[in-house]
Amino acid sequence: MKVLGIHDGHTATACLMENGKLKAMVSEERLLHEKEKGGFPEKAIEEVLDLANVKPSELDAVAVATLTPPLLPEEFDQPRFPRNLYQIGYRFLPRGFLQGSSYVSPIVRLIGRLSKRKEHIGEALRKLGIVAPVTFVEHHLAHASSAYFGSGFDKALVVTLDGAGDGLSGSYYVGKGLTLERKGVISAYNSIGEFYTRVTQYLGMKPLSHEYKVMGLAPYSKEKYALPIYERARKLFRVENDRILNESGVYKEDYLKLFKRLFFKVRFDVVAYVAQRLLEEVVLEWVDNVKGGYDRLAAAGGVFMNVKMNYHLLKRFKEVFVMPSAGDESLAYGAAAYLTASRGIRPEPISTLYLGREFSHSKISEALQELDEGKFVVEKVGEDIHDYVADLLIAGKVVARFYGRSEWGARALGNRSILADPRNVDVVRRINRMIKHRDFWMPFAPSVLAEDFSAYFIHPSRSRSERYMILAYPSTELGRKHLPAALHQSDDTGRPQVVFREDNPTYHRLIRRFKNKTGVGAVLNTSFNLHGKPITYTPEQAIFTLLHSDLDALAIGEYMVRRKR
Repeated sequence: MKVLGIHDGHTATACLMENGKLKAMVSEERLLHEKEKGGFPEKAIEEVLDLANVKPSELDAVAVATLTPPLLPEEFDQPRFPRNLYQIGYRFLPRGFLQGSSYVSPIVRLIGRLSKRKEHIGEALRKLGIVAPVTFVEHHLAHASSAYFGSGFDKALVVTLDGAGDGLSGSYYVGKGLTLERKGVISAYNSIGEFYTRVTQYLGMKPLSHEYKVMGLAPYSKEKYALPIYERARKLFRVENDRILNESGVYKEDYLKLFKRLFFKVRFDVVAYVAQRLLEEVVLEWVDNVKGGYDRLAAAGGVFMNVKMNYHLLKRFKEVFVMPSAGDESLAYGAAAYLTASRGIRPEPISTLYLGREFSHSKISEALQELDEGKFVVEKVGEDIHDYVADLLIAGKVVARFYGRSEWGARALGNRSILADPRNVDVVRRINRMIKHRDFWMPFAPSVLAEDFSAYFIHPSRSRSERYMILAYPSTELGRKHLPAALHQSDDTGRPQVVFREDNPTYHRLIRRFKNKTGVGAVLNTSFNLHGKPITYTPEQAIFTLLHSDLDALAIGEYMVRRKR
């Protein structure tokens, strides 16, 4: 059974699942080189069909995530009709009514009909030659399906939390076998994710994109200064049994007016601290309330992109799986997994995120012809390229690595990464100056050999999600000694990619070479992209990034490109 999964909101994505196996998954942004590109993912659909060697006519089914038109970033404060009716109307409705969820389904059905979503999607698919039947999967059910079926658990508590989707901001389920039984929901009005996004906006950052910057900024605040502000902010939300309740009296852009009063003359790091602590305490209290007797947890939705919060989940369950890149970009997989399971086929658990294209030596060689021989030296190295990269890192160079299949999701996992020596704190300033232009408070991350993970980080339990940079951990004394450039500079936590040989043999070999020569079983890893651009996907994008940065070298396929100094 061949199923095409589609998410057409921000960071639009397509995937191809065949008999429960995920064959390919690509986001539109990578192909158009436009970060977080939203809308119908035409290019991504064509790409995953090609990668899976499936013709449009061979598809058995199409699964589209979300019943109502997804909110795009450009519509954040000016949504289209009829969604804007709700954002206006909430001001005139009693809070008790809004805190409930009985009104959600009728509104979702109304918006779905008025928007003619089914007709628009059907027409777009037909233009691509796709005539397979289309099933629309409710937003949070798609999130839950991505977490549960991605985990491989036979039985688990499944939770979802995000800004909003199909009128909800959260839900919880019992996953068993091929089924997900919904136990409760949280309406969009009660969204803790919306609160966090509005704090992001209040701080002058990009909502639906820069929430991770708020998380990174929070540890710089001193608790003694932040505590009085936090005690006032904590009253904005409360947890009652299996519900999170918004007690603020405001919603959407009206949060900004509230924040002007609440955070008047308050430093930006204190604001971030308050938002992060409130998020953690509310979400964890809710999870504790709905936990029941389950010792396995699967989680998805944009709120679970908060890696600091995710660490605390490890203390509460025997096993935890957080969907990699848990935001809406994972909905394409969730929709396909749900539809596959509904046909009696158990989707295989997530085993790799290297789901994009691998480029041939001839394609790479062709792209390299564009380089100026007066500025760059190009060598064909062969299989020893991985050892070569490690030796350059030891010599203090900053090297981009473009090798094998592109990884899907928000995190670069070694195949489209910029690498450096994690011992050298000066390299942080160099990378920011030469290419990344990151905010000064944002940390980099390490890729750590699986055999050295426990030596560098404190973990209450192990999780398959540790492979995907979706969990942050306190570091050990040895971690702080070996990885100072790859840890948060304020609290010494790290968001590692744990590298197993079987997952990525060539990347493991590179880090092993680095360890054999330095005694350090990790490298600094940040995504291979220019500021404001998505992670590189094609050789042409890699060359473009090299030319518009000051990288020391680019390892691309079996070629090493070095800048003449």
